[in-house]
Amino acid sequence: MISIEFTSQYDGKTVEALLGSSVNFTWGFSGGIGTVHWGLAKAGFNVIDTRLVSIGQLGFVTLTMASVYAGRVNGRRSGNSSSGKVIFSLSNITKDDERGYGCMINPTVPVVSSLVDAVHLTVVGEYYNHLSI
Repeated sequence: MISIEFTSQYDGKTVEALLGSSVNFTWGFSGGIGTVHWGLAKAGFNVIDTRLVSIGQLGFVTLTMASVYAGRVNGRRSGNSSSGKVIFSLSNITKDDERGYGCMINPTVPVVSSLVDAVHLTVVGEYYNHLSI
């Protein structure tokens, strides 16, 4: 029987990032993984409300058209459908980015359910770019 699982996950934990900076969210997975989605997590963290990035089994990336995230999100995938990891990036962080984000892994076969893991982003302080002086 085919099963899928996260081999590394956030399990609803909080990650801090500086205002104006960038953050990477990384998940490991195993099993027969098809498409991986990353986006805004609904309350309870078990559903992705808005997809921001989707990465297919062959590594093709589809980015959101949502204007507030356009040009600020990206993703990449390594490994294969049996084992690997995905890294999703959010850049130029604003105070409005403080919320829940989730990763959904979808199986290659429809008889296995998708899984979602979530993380909460807290935006702190102020980003200081020493190169702009």
